[in-house]
Amino acid sequence: MYQATPFSSPGIVDGKLVYTATDYDDVQLPFTGGSGMTYYGSGFMNTQVNKLNMDLIVDQKLDFITRGLSLKLKGSYNSAYDVYKNGSASVATYTPVKQDDGTIAYKKSGSDESVSYPTDTDKDRDWYVEASLNYARDFGKHSVTGLLLFNQSKEYYYSSTEYPDLARGYVGLVGRLTYDYADKYLAEFNVGYNGSENFAPENRFGTFPAGSVGWVISEEKFFKPLSKAVSFLKLRASWGLVGNDKVGGSRFMYLSDPYAVNSEGTFSRDYRGYAFGIENSTVHKGAYESSKNNAEVTWEKAFKQDYGIDINVLDNRLRTSFDYYLEHRTDILLTDESAPSLIGFTVPYTNQGVVDSWGWELSMKWQNDINKDFRYWAGINLSYNQNEIKEKKESPMNNEYQYEKGHRIGSRSQYLFWKYYYEGCEEDYEAEFGQEFPTQIVSNDKLQPGDAIYVDLDGNGKIDENDMSRDYGYTDDPEYVAGLNLGFKWKDLSLSMQWTAAWNVSRQISDVFRQPFLNASGNTEGGLLKYHVENTWTVENPSQDAEYPRATWENANQNYATSTLYEKDSKYLRLKSLVLAYDFHFPFMKAIGMSQFQLSLSGYNLLTFTPYIWGDPEARASNSPSYPLQRTYTLSLKMAF
Repeated sequence: MYQATPFSSPGIVDGKLVYTATDYDDVQLPFTGGSGMTYYGSGFMNTQVNKLNMDLIVDQKLDFITRGLSLKLKGSYNSAYDVYKNGSASVATYTPVKQDDGTIAYKKSGSDESVSYPTDTDKDRDWYVEASLNYARDFGKHSVTGLLLFNQSKEYYYSSTEYPDLARGYVGLVGRLTYDYADKYLAEFNVGYNGSENFAPENRFGTFPAGSVGWVISEEKFFKPLSKAVSFLKLRASWGLVGNDKVGGSRFMYLSDPYAVNSEGTFSRDYRGYAFGIENSTVHKGAYESSKNNAEVTWEKAFKQDYGIDINVLDNRLRTSFDYYLEHRTDILLTDESAPSLIGFTVPYTNQGVVDSWGWELSMKWQNDINKDFRYWAGINLSYNQNEIKEKKESPMNNEYQYEKGHRIGSRSQYLFWKYYYEGCEEDYEAEFGQEFPTQIVSNDKLQPGDAIYVDLDGNGKIDENDMSRDYGYTDDPEYVAGLNLGFKWKDLSLSMQWTAAWNVSRQISDVFRQPFLNASGNTEGGLLKYHVENTWTVENPSQDAEYPRATWENANQNYATSTLYEKDSKYLRLKSLVLAYDFHFPFMKAIGMSQFQLSLSGYNLLTFTPYIWGDPEARASNSPSYPLQRTYTLSLKMAF
C-alpha cells in the first residue's frame, strides 16, 4: 500500500478490478506504478491447530523419614497437529477504454480462476519430566532448606533443516541450599549440572554455580532507635555463572565435517559433477566438503553479579529497591571473520565472542490508607541498561569506529550527515572540519542544492565505506525504560493506570519511508507519502531543518544512503492501560453465596506521545510495517462465589 500510486487503480468498479493504462489519447501517463490492489482475488491463508496439553503433578510429604522432607514429581506432554490451507486464485483485470460517444468500456485481461486448495501439515510433540526432593525445617532461629532436582525433556519433529527426524533433548541436575538466622542473615547456594545435545560428549555437560547473601540490618539491635523512621533495611548481593546452549550455528557442529552432493554440472561451471573419459557428456554426482565443523564447541557462559538494597520508610508506606548489575558473557559462538580467505574453506563456529553488560534498576512504591474508605498508591520503575562488545573477531577494517567491537550491541554502521548542499558550503565545511571538502558518493560536479552531504571521517578526501561509523546515535534497544503505576480506591470505586516510557532509543527508517517513488521493481514508479511532500527540501523551502534532502533519482545513491539523517528518535510515553471498576453489593448476593459482583471498564494503548511517526515506537522499524497498534476498550463483569 505504501508503494502504490494514486492513479494506478480506482479499485473495484461494478464488480471489476480496474487498472489504468498509459496509452490514452487525451491523457498520457508516464507509468501506472505500484498498485494497492495486488492482494485482491489472490486467495487466502487458513491455519487450523489441534493441541493436546497434559500436566501431572504429584507432591508427597516424607515426614515419616524426617520432618520437612517431601518428594515432588512433575510431568507434561504436549502434542499438536497443524493443517495449513493456502487457497490461491486469480481474477481478471480490466482497463478502461474511452469510446467515441464518451462512454467507458473495459478491456479484459486474464480470467477468473477457481480457488485451488493445496494443503500442508505439520506436527509437534514434546515431553518434560521432573523429580525433586525438597527439605525445609526450622531449628529455633535457624532455618534450612534444600533441593535436589532432576529434569529431562525431549522435543520431536524439531523444526530444523538438519536432522529433522532426530528429537532434541536436554537433561539437567540442580541443587540448592539456603540458610537464614532469625530472618537476619541470609545465604543461598545453587549449582546446576546440565547436558545438551549440541556439544560433543567431552563438552556436553556444564557446571554452573551461583550464590547469594543478604543482611537485614533493620533486625539488628543497634538499629532499633531508627526503626520508627526506617522500618526495613536490607543489603544483598549475588553472583552466578549461567550457561547457554542455544548458541546458533548448525546442529551437531561437533560431528565430522559435512559434505554435499552436487549433480548440476561439471566443476568448470562451479559445480562438483564429473565425467569419465574425454568424449563423455554424462555427468556423475560429485561430493565435496561443504563446510568445517568444530568438535570443541561448548557452552556460552555468563558471569552475573547483582548488588542491591531494599529500604522501607514512613511506616512501610514508601518501599524502595535499588539494584546494580554486571554481566560478563564469554565463549559466545561466532565465525572468525579475521581469518584470511586463502585458507580455502569457510571457518567453523568457535566460542570466541565476549560481551559486557551493566546497568541499574530503581523501584519505588508509595501506598497510603487515608481512612477505611479511601486509599491511593503510586509506583515507579526506572532502569538503565548498557553493554559493549569486547570481542567479535571481525574482518580487518581501516578505522576503529567501523568495528562492532567497542560499541553497543545493535550499533549502526552509517555515514555522518552534515548539511544539505548549498552554494559556498565547501568553504564552510573546510572552516568547520579543517580539511578540504571531500568527494561525495557521487562526483561533486553532480551535486545540487538540497543534496545530502556527509563528513569525511578518515580524512582521505572522499566519502566511501571507510566513513561509515558506529559511533553515532542509539540502537533499537532503549537505554532507559520507565514505568509508572497510579491508582486509588474509594469505597467500592477503584481506578488504576499504567504508563510506560523509553528513551535513548532510535529507529533507522528505510525503503518507502526513506525514498520517495520506491516500489518493488525500482525507485521511479512507486508511491509518494504525504510526509515526503511536506518535509522534503525544495527550492521554495530551502531549509537546513528539512527532514529529507532534495528528491532525486539521479543522485539517489547520495541522498538516500544509510546515514544519521535517517536515524529517527523513537522515545515515547504511553498510557498502556486504564481500569475503572466498581464493586456492587446487591441484596441477593448473600442469598446465593456470591462474594463479588464487579463491573469494570478498561482501555489499552489509549495515549502515546512520541516524535516517531513511522509506526509503533515500541516496534522495530520495518520496510512493511505491521498492522497499526490498536486502541482497545473492554467492558467486563466479574463474579465470584
